Amino acid sequence: MKRIIRYLNMAALALVSVIAIGCSSDDENSTQTPPAEAPQTETTKTVTLTTTLSFGGASETKTRALTTDGVKTFAVGDQVAVVYTNTSDKRVKAVSNALAEGDITGEGKNAKITVTLTNPVAGSVDYIYPAAMAKNDGSINYSALCMQDGTLSSLASNLDCAKGSGTMTSSEGTFTLPTGVTLANQFAICEFAIKNSSGTEITGSITGLTLSDGTNTYTVSRAAADGPIYVAMRPVTSDMTLSFVANAATSSCYYKNVSGNAIAAGDMLPVKLTMTQQGNVINLSTLTADVEAKNGDMLTGKLLHTDEHGRSCKISIADGATVTLNGASINYDESPALSGDFAGITCLGNATIIVSGTDYVKGFNSGYPGIFVPSGSTLTITGDGTLFAEGHENGAGIGSGRSDIDAVKDCGNIVIQGGTIFGTGGIGAAGIGSGAGADKNPSSCGNITIKSSVTQVDATPGSGADPIGRGDHSTSGTVTREDSH
Repeated sequence: MKRIIRYLNMAALALVSVIAIGCSSDDENSTQTPPAEAPQTETTKTVTLTTTLSFGGASETKTRALTTDGVKTFAVGDQVAVVYTNTSDKRVKAVSNALAEGDITGEGKNAKITVTLTNPVAGSVDYIYPAAMAKNDGSINYSALCMQDGTLSSLASNLDCAKGSGTMTSSEGTFTLPTGVTLANQFAICEFAIKNSSGTEITGSITGLTLSDGTNTYTVSRAAADGPIYVAMRPVTSDMTLSFVANAATSSCYYKNVSGNAIAAGDMLPVKLTMTQQGNVINLSTLTADVEAKNGDMLTGKLLHTDEHGRSCKISIADGATVTLNGASINYDESPALSGDFAGITCLGNATIIVSGTDYVKGFNSGYPGIFVPSGSTLTITGDGTLFAEGHENGAGIGSGRSDIDAVKDCGNIVIQGGTIFGTGGIGAAGIGSGAGADKNPSSCGNITIKSSVTQVDATPGSGADPIGRGDHSTSGTVTREDSH
């Protein structure tokens, strides 16, 4: 990592006018107050104001925006979110009018925005650019980073987020925005070029790239194309380890761990990765013994066979591994079902499953879940494929099993941030969450998070259970369904 470009020089936010409650004016430098003889009687009060935002640095064009040299400019159609407190003491978002050609000056570095606030009160104000990165409560939609397409144009239009804060004041009904506010970028951008261990350039063959800092996971899904591959991400400190798994169009898998490097918000950082091929494409149709998938492995095909004892082969995922399912089918729609005292997939610790194509997983014997992660660990599901996960009788589709089976009684945390996911619980079990329990002997599940970046999540419970969360006579942690708005 040799070259760092600071792609957002701090942006000065200058107020050029204040407008009174219930009034607007073509003169952006004027201030008006309601006439005494015509007081405003409506319960809804609005403030319409115009202000100028600026990005530092030079620019050659007025077109959108983040160039390969890190130049950031405004473009026609851009909008900015203004986050403020209303009279109900709630933080809310207002979105500025879309920029027109005449609003953009200074070679694209300055823009005049107009925004209307409803029932505001004096206090802190946040500016978030672009507006699409702000939720309705004014927080930043970090989940938008989970699934990306690796292109600079998409990143520039959707994920190039900057934020500034200040204090709005009010005097005798006239509101004034703060001046001198600075917009600072919230994310870093990494520009990846990838070689294999022989030094051969393979960026153009990569169709999937997943990276994790241990807390946040980012997945790029794309058609094979020339690089580099661009990824927007939250800052990384030097004590974090970044784990990379790349999938090529040839079905080859590559991995790399990198530590000791800090990546700051606002950096545009070229990264050259030399990745080792982890050459295990595991064809389930040929298995005759248990298998533990390692980091970078891919599972494909339909599990058909049993081991020498007549039971099905057990499919596990190693602790800390990222594994891809690509057209995999495990014990799904079998008649009779394959036999085994285990889940369809058993995670042995923290695990990330990348869903590609259409995949099917079902628990084996009665009471076992489709996919199980142990208590104290976290399963992250990402990708752009479709997953059908089903519990066998009293097991959850994704989560824990029946409470009298100690091996799968208690499961860990579940994070779903990509793909189209269908979870179906058995009798008394959640579609995603805990399996069926009994009085004084519940099954349990940790926290469940459904991020806004998913395409779709549908969960079908068994009798007495929640679709997502608690099985009958069982418990679960906090269930969070993030909203991008």
